[in-house]
Amino acid sequence: MTIIQEAPTPTVDPSNPNILRWKDIGLTLIYEFITEADEAAMIEAFHAQDPARDGKKRISQHFGHHFDYTTFGSVDTKFTPVPTYITDFLPRLPIQTYLPDQFTVQYYPPGTGIPPHVDTHSMFGEALYSLSFGSAVAMQFRMSGPNDARKMRLPKRSAQAESTEAPPAVPDPVDSREQGQQQLDEEQSPSWELILPPRSLLLMTGPSRYGYTHAIRPRKTDVIDGRTVQRRGRYSITMRTVRRGDEIGCDCAFPGELALTGDT
Repeated sequence: MTIIQEAPTPTVDPSNPNILRWKDIGLTLIYEFITEADEAAMIEAFHAQDPARDGKKRISQHFGHHFDYTTFGSVDTKFTPVPTYITDFLPRLPIQTYLPDQFTVQYYPPGTGIPPHVDTHSMFGEALYSLSFGSAVAMQFRMSGPNDARKMRLPKRSAQAESTEAPPAVPDPVDSREQGQQQLDEEQSPSWELILPPRSLLLMTGPSRYGYTHAIRPRKTDVIDGRTVQRRGRYSITMRTVRRGDEIGCDCAFPGELALTGDT
């Protein structure tokens, strides 16, 4: 059973109270990164391209080089131009030394979750962004344990296995010893939850990018400021920088890295 602990206390940026930082793990959360008008326009543009409006299915759209659900890297042969609703805010991203060039935009119906995973170390650069809009959600973080390395070879990308792009990968069967190891991992490294409000931008670098799993538990409600709040349909834009050529690979020391295979 996963043990939930109190979230660590962030540091508030003295020049902007909307920016919270967890410096020890390289995590940054920016409130109101986009406006309500931007949010509405992005949702409209999303459904204009893919008019599945019944609200029951997870929808994935890819821009730049498409995400590959088989290798968990990118596909060089599939490229879709990045829409202006994304390119317009790129100059405001916190890290400008290198900018993301792979974008996955997703719609999650209420109750949909994302199982614990770490985005591939060797195929993508350090900075990992997630822009949330449409609904608040609690994201769960846990330091990676020994068993996570195996799980990360073929992580499921959504707890609700419906996607317009590709079916989620299916992990290998898990035996009783591995189930016990997973429980031990969770007991030794309790998880904590961070509320991602609508229109907020999350940036993962360093330990939070490489050494922690992140997940969204599949449930219909979250507790926000002591109140139980119903989830609504949530949208997110995951932004990654693709490693190419000699850049591919990772020599970090965080648990779960499978540098030889390029998987996490």
